[in-house]
Amino acid sequence: MLRFFSFCWLLVINLFVVGSDADCKCTPGSPCWPSDSDWTAFNTTLSGALVRGVPPGSVCYSDQPNYDGTLCATALSRWTDSTWHAQSPISIDYPIWVNNSCNPIYPNGTSVDGDVSAGARGCTIGNYPVYAVAATTSQHVSRAFKWAAKKNIRVVIKNTGHNYPGRNTGYGSLSIWTHNLRGIEYINNFKPTSCPYNAALTGIRVAAGEVGSDIQAVADSHGVAVVGGGNPDTGLHGWFTGGGHGWLSTDYGMGADNLLEATIVRPDGKFVTANPCQNSDLFFAIRGGGGGTFGVVMSAVVRAFPTPQTTRHQFNITGIAPNSAATEFWDLMGFIHSELPKLSAGGMQGYYEPVVVTTTPTGPTLLFFWHMLLYDKPEGTAEALMKPITDYLDNLSALYTYQQESRPFPTYKSAFDSFEGNEPVGSSVGAYGSHFLTKASLADPKLISEAFIKAAPPLDAAVRITLFAHLKLLLISFQNPVLNPFILGHLIASPNPPSYYPEVESMTPAWRDTTTHFIYGEYWPVGADRATIDATYEDISQNRVGPFRELSPDPGAYFNECDSLEPDWQASFWGPNYPRLLAIKQKYDPNTLLWCDRCVGSEAWEEADGGGALCRT
Repeated sequence: MLRFFSFCWLLVINLFVVGSDADCKCTPGSPCWPSDSDWTAFNTTLSGALVRGVPPGSVCYSDQPNYDGTLCATALSRWTDSTWHAQSPISIDYPIWVNNSCNPIYPNGTSVDGDVSAGARGCTIGNYPVYAVAATTSQHVSRAFKWAAKKNIRVVIKNTGHNYPGRNTGYGSLSIWTHNLRGIEYINNFKPTSCPYNAALTGIRVAAGEVGSDIQAVADSHGVAVVGGGNPDTGLHGWFTGGGHGWLSTDYGMGADNLLEATIVRPDGKFVTANPCQNSDLFFAIRGGGGGTFGVVMSAVVRAFPTPQTTRHQFNITGIAPNSAATEFWDLMGFIHSELPKLSAGGMQGYYEPVVVTTTPTGPTLLFFWHMLLYDKPEGTAEALMKPITDYLDNLSALYTYQQESRPFPTYKSAFDSFEGNEPVGSSVGAYGSHFLTKASLADPKLISEAFIKAAPPLDAAVRITLFAHLKLLLISFQNPVLNPFILGHLIASPNPPSYYPEVESMTPAWRDTTTHFIYGEYWPVGADRATIDATYEDISQNRVGPFRELSPDPGAYFNECDSLEPDWQASFWGPNYPRLLAIKQKYDPNTLLWCDRCVGSEAWEEADGGGALCRT
């Protein structure tokens, strides 16, 4: 297969003539940057697995060497499809992290997300990787690490490209693309290598390139289920290394909790097995310490459980008195959140979203909806847990209507498959922050309501919100970009540490006290300049998430879905585990071959404004 494209993409690279000394990573245009013959020689050592980075939207630009109208039509139609992005060695789901440098355009020059100036700006590689290694063996990964270390080039890791904080791309980088590493194996009686662990374990061995829907299909064929992400196209390894939440995680543990063993290629190129009894420091690190940091996880054995009978509970609220119920709506949100600890303890877990949508000239219609799952619970359990909320709503019948429905499914997979599919991606106009809300912080509905009021826009104004929702129930509207905040709630935290070597886990212990992982975000105008985007990030961190940090002051936030300006991020993401993680990072990657923003050890380096050359601080 032809992998090493011949056209000269370096001609369209935004050149930063930096990186010529040991204080910066080598970047295109610097004297240290490898020559074409160097890259060709490297490709030979990889048996042709090196791919030159070509932005996927470039097929829409007539001045680019790979311009193709047919492929452009495909790019435009599938830009919101994460499965399509996963097939590219460098494409990612959220192009803001590559500075929207080459989003696909229509013939009139307007981009897929409505930026009318995109065609005039043209297509550059931006912060996409310059090259990628399409790895199919551990030798490919090992050689990539060794060559990049010798050339002082930054390395990033990508499977599907589904990474909210954009840690799977980087300016002037070499990407290790793991999506072609495939294999799923059911293990009826798993024994960790060299470990004196005698309890019965059922596991699934998963290669780096596999995704959740395929993993669940194999598991279900053996009568078991595994804890995976909420999106069916999410890969497993980047997910669990950051902690990992999903539809099963409250009852069955977080993704990191269920890791049993892994094989890893370290940054020095050595291939090792890691579990609680050998290379236990690496096992500790990848069990919640963050992806893209300690090496490439080639395969992982995760715990599997007998598939439970599953109940899917759907609940929605609709406001029927536009422009007259702002205070009551946030009071309602305060009351519902105060009930979440009881719902979680009773077995409900899933995702919820308050929504504000303009439907009349007089003001906004207020909505709230969720999807929750319960496992091995008798009929009527959800309705009984919901009674305080429905009683509250019955007393506000002049303001709101509500509906709820419970549907039984024989297995977890049958319930999982009942959801609509992948969430839409590809937006260039939004960002968010997040914070853990503890049980204690949700005790007083009034305080919760006050936090919402501090963070929210005025509800007496004409407001339109469209969410890029976890459940793909509401789609991004690219042609009518949204400029107002959105809220996502995640009732998915696991209160209990794992039974399998709980002391060998780096995921923040703050998860154990968390009731909901709470996200608040907003959008900026399509085509906004960098100053506007930066101001939006500041607003999110200070004015949107800030009130919820005040409500729940203990540090805690989810590494994989975080505020890009998270204050005191070391404590928020890892708590007391950070010093040990930093020591492990310095041991195995002393020259920071792998770097990503707000990852372990990242404080020693910084990118140029807007992404760019990576230099020591």
